[in-house]
Amino acid sequence: YFYVAKIALIQEPLDKVYDWQADIMSDDWDTKKAIKKISEKPERLICDVLMDQKIFSGVGNIIKNEALFNAKVHPESKAGSIPDKKLKELIKETVKYSFRFLEQRKQGTLNKNWEAYEQEECPRNHIPLHKKELGKTRRWCYYCNKCQKLYA
Repeated sequence: YFYVAKIALIQEPLDKVYDWQADIMSDDWDTKKAIKKISEKPERLICDVLMDQKIFSGVGNIIKNEALFNAKVHPESKAGSIPDKKLKELIKETVKYSFRFLEQRKQGTLNKNWEAYEQEECPRNHIPLHKKELGKTRRWCYYCNKCQKLYA
């Protein structure tokens, strides 16, 4: 189920070149390591951090948008300004949604369950969602200014 991928010929054992602790669906996933990497560049927008494959390997644009919406975090929040408790909640939601994403993708129901991605209205507040290309990645973000808090 890959729609964006990078392919490279690996000459050495995979465990030597791949960081399983950054793979959010791996048993070796390490939340503490992710938090440490996030804290090294606190000025980055959280929408860019979630798309950083060295921190959140496997997260794509849909997962980013849905996790931010579910955790009620604005995509333009600065990573270092998000309180620790809220950051941990966002990380937990990102991991949880990744598994839900995979199951819904297998069942063919993925796009029927989106709450933010490609949606026009906030299901919580029934107001229009904003759609904007944000961050260095310039990927589409769908968000609600009312229920997703901006941490500046």
